Amino acid sequence: MPPQGNKDTSMKFDPSAFSPKTFDYELLDSGHSRKLERFGEHRFIRPAGLAVWPPSLPESEWKTARGEYRYYRGSKQSASGEWKYGAGKGAPRLPEDGWSLRFRHLTFQVKPTPFGHLGLFPEQAPNWVWIGEQVERHPQREVNVLNLFGYTGASTLAASAAGARVTHLDASKSALTWARTNHELSGLGGRPVRWILDDALKFLQREHRRKNLYDAIVMDPPSFGRGPKGEVWKIENTMGELLSLCQSVLTPRPLFFLMTTHTPGFSSLTLRNMIRKYIPSTGRGHFESGELFLPEVRGDVHLPSGFYSRWSVE
Repeated sequence: MPPQGNKDTSMKFDPSAFSPKTFDYELLDSGHSRKLERFGEHRFIRPAGLAVWPPSLPESEWKTARGEYRYYRGSKQSASGEWKYGAGKGAPRLPEDGWSLRFRHLTFQVKPTPFGHLGLFPEQAPNWVWIGEQVERHPQREVNVLNLFGYTGASTLAASAAGARVTHLDASKSALTWARTNHELSGLGGRPVRWILDDALKFLQREHRRKNLYDAIVMDPPSFGRGPKGEVWKIENTMGELLSLCQSVLTPRPLFFLMTTHTPGFSSLTLRNMIRKYIPSTGRGHFESGELFLPEVRGDVHLPSGFYSRWSVE
C-alpha cells in the first residue's frame, strides 16, 4: 500500500533562488529552440528544444554570446555536438580552465564541456535552497545525506554547508574531482564528505550489506550512462531496483527524499508515484512535485527544464 497522510503541493516559484544579487547566472532569452544564458560574465547559446516560441531580444543581443553549442546528430564529426566559439561582441576572453560562479554562499567552477553543459544545472537552484533548509530543520543531529549521481556536487555543497554529513557518489572520475574542487572553493574543506567513485547499484548493495543507513537521499539519475567499470545504466530498466535499494539504506524515519530527472517521458507524477510505491518508509509527510524551469530575466517566460518530486517529514 502507498504511504498514507502525505500532503501534496506543486513548487511555488521562489524568485530569490534566481536573484542576480546572489546567483551569477541568468536566462537572458529563449526561443527558436535555443536559449541565451549568462554564466558569470560570459554568455552562451545552447539548444532548448521546448523553446518553441520566438525570442524576445534582437539578434544583436544573441551575437554577444561567447560560444554556441550545436548538435550534429548522426554526423561523423561528432556523436553528440560541439561548441562553436566566436569573438562575441564585447565579450571577455574565455578562460581555458574555467571561472568561478557564485550561488549565495557557495562557489562553483564552470566551463564548457563536450556534452553541452557548463558543470552546473541552474534549474536546480530552488532544490539547493530546499536541501539546505531541510538539513537546518534538524539542528539537534548531524543529518546523514546520500547524493547519488552527484555530478559536480551542487546538492552536496548545499547539504554540507547546512551542516550535514554527505556521501557523494558518481561514476565519473572527472566529475568527482570537479565536485571536490567546488567543495574546496566554497570553503567547506573541513566538512565531512565521503567521495565515492562507483556504480550506484553496486554501491547501494554494499551499503545494505554493511547496514549503513542514511537520513536523506538526493538523486538526479541520467537517462543513460556507464559505471566506472563499463556498467550500463538505462533509467527505464533500472529505476525500480534503484529505489528498492534506496529504501534498504534509509533510516526507519527518514527526513527527506529528492528525485529529479531530465528524461523525456518521466513526469513529476511518475517520480512522485515511484517514491510512494518504492519508499513506503516516507510515511506521513509533505510531497512537492512539478516542473523544473528557468525564469527569463524579464519574468514573463519560464523555460521547462525537467521534473522533480521531493518529500520531507512533517
